[in-house]
Amino acid sequence: MKKNTGCGCNSHDKCPPMLSCDTAKTHDHFCTLGTLQNVNDFERTVILADVPITANVEADIRLPSFANDIKSIRKNVHLTQCKAIPVPDPAAPGFAQSLNLFIEGFVHKNIQYSEGCSGNIKDFSVNVPFKCFQPIPPGLLFHFPFFTSQKSNQISEIRELAKDGMGSDRCSFGSVTFENLNEPIECKLLRARVSQMDFPKHFDNWGRFNKITEKVTIDLVVRLTQLQRRENAGGSVGEIFFT
Repeated sequence: MKKNTGCGCNSHDKCPPMLSCDTAKTHDHFCTLGTLQNVNDFERTVILADVPITANVEADIRLPSFANDIKSIRKNVHLTQCKAIPVPDPAAPGFAQSLNLFIEGFVHKNIQYSEGCSGNIKDFSVNVPFKCFQPIPPGLLFHFPFFTSQKSNQISEIRELAKDGMGSDRCSFGSVTFENLNEPIECKLLRARVSQMDFPKHFDNWGRFNKITEKVTIDLVVRLTQLQRRENAGGSVGEIFFT
């Protein structure tokens, strides 16, 4: 039988589900209840910061035909990536000292231009990509994000003594592993402003051009949020994790 080597999805951009594997047969199903934790606490979305970011881009745009005059350029900003990476604070375990913010996206431009002194208006759309990296110091954070994800680096083996007392029992063994999970830091675009200067190039014999060099400044404001556990009095508290 042919082995399934696919991931079960056609897209290579998003994280696919795990590969389907065999299912083990279990014999007993039961659970035990431990001591209840965080009673009367609640979760709420906390604004970490509203971050202003400026990206500068120089782009070359080639028109599908020669233009005599640019009538209008409509612009819309779209983000394709907005990821905040916490930098742990060694003096305060469980909190992030600062954040590294990675931004990627594009400015969608709809250019309307004329080819001569009269005639129809041409319409052309193009995307101008941009990306930037911005460290966020602690002074800009309204609340500090929790960042205590941890995973056992090594497997703690459980071995039993063999019946002859001369070594470990090869037919009885176990292990202890753990992983602690964080609430992700979410990001959304609040405001965007695009300022640009256009420089026509590549002219024909009639003074028309089909290439534009743009120098663009993109001002963004993105909001970073995280779902945090709050005490009844309203203060943020860290989660209880395995160690």
